Amino acid sequence: MNRSAVARAPMRIDPAGGGTDCPPFSVEYGGTLVNFGIARYVHARVDLRPGSSEVSIRSEDLGREIHAARLEDWKLDGEMNLLKAVALRLKPACGFRLTVESDVPPGSGLGSSGAVGVACVAAFDEAAGTARTQEATAELANAIERNDCGNIGGNQDSYGAALGGWNELTYHQGGGTSVRRLNVPERATLELERRCVLVYTGEVHLSGSIHADIKRSYALPESPTVDAMKNLARIARACSAALEAGDVEAFGECMNENWVHHKRLHESCDSPTLRKYYAAAQDHAVGGKTCGAGGGGCVLFLARDGHRRALERAFEALGGRLIPFGIDRHGLRRWKA
Repeated sequence: MNRSAVARAPMRIDPAGGGTDCPPFSVEYGGTLVNFGIARYVHARVDLRPGSSEVSIRSEDLGREIHAARLEDWKLDGEMNLLKAVALRLKPACGFRLTVESDVPPGSGLGSSGAVGVACVAAFDEAAGTARTQEATAELANAIERNDCGNIGGNQDSYGAALGGWNELTYHQGGGTSVRRLNVPERATLELERRCVLVYTGEVHLSGSIHADIKRSYALPESPTVDAMKNLARIARACSAALEAGDVEAFGECMNENWVHHKRLHESCDSPTLRKYYAAAQDHAVGGKTCGAGGGGCVLFLARDGHRRALERAFEALGGRLIPFGIDRHGLRRWKA
């Protein structure tokens, strides 16, 4: 019997509505968010060790590996917590080796922790012969990250990693998430692949600390955060309409308007480095938005027609790292190794 399995989960980009998936706003007011999977992935491989209780986890990105004589010896002590937490929740029947690697640098803002959780859950499931839907995998991975690890945030990263493609996520007052697959014309998807530029600014974004900043600001009297989030949800609905109409220019304009209100969530969402990239893009882009919580990481821009190379050269002059851009159409995949 083959006892090795691999899973891959795409990163996601959230062009509009990001942040409205996070409590308490999502529960008190409801929210709306648009995201889509990109062809940059987290891969997770599980090799079972029948007859042994020894466990190990390796992060290729960090170049580190940890070992224990048995799973129960691991504690969530800050070292590879999410990977440990997935294993502790799923409790494989024997020892194993889990190996994880990512196509993008840490702190990119592309939902990498969500993709890690989804890929690891799916790899363990495939190795054990466990059936689980994409949505159920997303829900479990998010519960592990939020409840077991105590990481602050919403659930859009897990859904984006599990589902791929174009999604509108609706958050209901009182709790609960609905996902609607957006019917985006193929010509619009191809046009976005032709004209979008994804750049890593080199400044790591720390989503946990930014989410904590936003949560504190949310609770202050006369804070602009609640109004900003209401506007972000409104823009997400407009973004969905633009995408389904195949209106690429309106999509870029939605990203621009979203960034205006995103910066109102908390000052930590912005940075001098991000402002340099927006300034460099001014003559060459329809619009752009930081990925995830902001503060650094990646920024997605929609180039004006015929300006993509000029936009890329402007970012290279700033020391930015261009990340190949393509849209993932399948979401989570898993297979026997």
